[in-house]
Amino acid sequence: MKTIDVNTVINRDKLSPLQWLVFVLGFLVFFCDGLDTGIIGFIAPALLDDWGITKPELAPVLSAALVGMSIGAIISGPLADKFGRKKVIISTTLIFSIFTVLCGFATSTQDLTLYRFITGIGLGAAMPNISTIVSEYMPLKRKAFLTGLAGCGFMLGISCGGLLSAYLLESLGWAKVIIIGGSLPLLLVVVLIAKLPESTQYLIKTNRNTEAQRILETIQGHGFAEAVTLKLAQAEVQTQVSPVKQVLGKYLWSSSMLWLCCFMSLLVFYLLTSWMPTILKTAGFTTQQFSLIAAIFPFGGVIGATIMGWYMDKLNPTVVIKYSYLIAFGLFIVAGFVSSNILFLGITIFLIGALLAGAQSSLLPLSTLTYPSSCRAVGVSWMHGIGRIGAIIGAFFGSLIFTFDLGLSSLFYILAIPTFISFIALSLKVIREKSKVKHPLKFEEAA
Repeated sequence: MKTIDVNTVINRDKLSPLQWLVFVLGFLVFFCDGLDTGIIGFIAPALLDDWGITKPELAPVLSAALVGMSIGAIISGPLADKFGRKKVIISTTLIFSIFTVLCGFATSTQDLTLYRFITGIGLGAAMPNISTIVSEYMPLKRKAFLTGLAGCGFMLGISCGGLLSAYLLESLGWAKVIIIGGSLPLLLVVVLIAKLPESTQYLIKTNRNTEAQRILETIQGHGFAEAVTLKLAQAEVQTQVSPVKQVLGKYLWSSSMLWLCCFMSLLVFYLLTSWMPTILKTAGFTTQQFSLIAAIFPFGGVIGATIMGWYMDKLNPTVVIKYSYLIAFGLFIVAGFVSSNILFLGITIFLIGALLAGAQSSLLPLSTLTYPSSCRAVGVSWMHGIGRIGAIIGAFFGSLIFTFDLGLSSLFYILAIPTFISFIALSLKVIREKSKVKHPLKFEEAA
C-alpha cells in the first residue's frame, strides 16, 4: 500500500477546478462578511437623522457587532477543530445574514444593538475559518497570494456597501439598504451547503480518510492507481498537545505579536470604516461624496492586499507586511497636512487603504502560514478575536472625536501611533524568529 502526503496533491502547478471553486467560494464569503460588517457605518448618518439620536447614542450600535465578532472569532477555532471548518462556515454565514436582515426592521437602538451583536458573532466566526480552509486548499507556491486575494473580498464588500449607500440610501432609506446587504449571503449559504468541500487535513485528522481520498482524487482529476494511505506533512502530524496549548506554548511569542499587530491595525481600520462617513458629513460633505470617499479606503485595501500577497510568496511575508505598516504611518502624517484639500485627501486615503487595509487583510494568510493545521483554526481565530478588541475600542473612540471636537488633521496624527505599533510588533516577531533557530523560519512547514 502506497503512502501519499496530501500536500503533494494540493501543491500542483495548476489549480484544479475544485481548488478554484474553494477560492471563489472563499472570496464570496469574505465579500458578504465585509458587506455586512461595513454597511452599518455607511447608513449611520441617515440613521442619525431618521431616529433623531446623538452620535454617542449611536456608538453602542456601531461597536455591538465588533464585540460579537471578537467572541465569535475566539470560540470558532475550537468549534472548527471539533465539528469541521465547513459546518462552522455555513452556520455562521447563515447567522450574520439573518440578523443583518433583522437590523432593517429594528425600531430602537436597543433592538439594533442586539441584532448587530448577534450579527457580529457570525461575522467574526466565519472569516478566520474561511481563511483557513482556503489556505489549506491552495498550493504552497501561491498560498499567500491566493489566500490574500480571496481575503480581498472583505475589503471589496465594504466598498460595495459604500456604493449601495451612495446611490440607494437617499431613494430607498437606510432600512432597505441594510436588508439588501443581508439578503445576499442567504443565497450564498445554499451554494456553500452544496459545493464547499471540507478541509482534507481536518478529514484525515478525524480518520475520515475515504472522504479525503475522494477530494484528492477530484483535485488530481483521476483515482489513485493503487490502494493508498494518506498522511499529513511532518508539521501537520496530529499531536497529543491540544491546539490551545500549542498556541499558548510553542507559538506564544508569534501569537502575541500577531495579536498586538492585529489589535492596533483593527483599531485604526474600524474607526475609519465606522465613523468616516459621519466625520466627513460633519465636515460638510454631501451623502454621495462622503459615501464614495469612505469607500475609497477599503477599495485601496483590495489593491494593496493583492500586491502584498504576490510579494509574500517570494519574500519573507512578515517583512512585507511590517514595511506596509511603516509606510502607512508616514501617510497618516501626510493626511494631516492635506486634510483641507479634498483631492489630495482622497488620494492619501486611497494610499492608506492600500497599505494599512491591505496589510490588515494580509494578516490572514500570514497567520495561516504561522501555524500548522493541528492548531491553525485556533491560532487564526484567536488573532481575529483578540484583534477585534482593538476594533471595539476604535468604534468607541470614534464617538469621542465629536466630544472633544477633534479636527481631521488631529485624527490622522493620532491614528499614526497605533499604525507604528503594528510595525513594531511585526518587527519583534521577525527578530525573535530569527534568533530562535539557526536557520530562517521555514513557512512551508506550516503549509
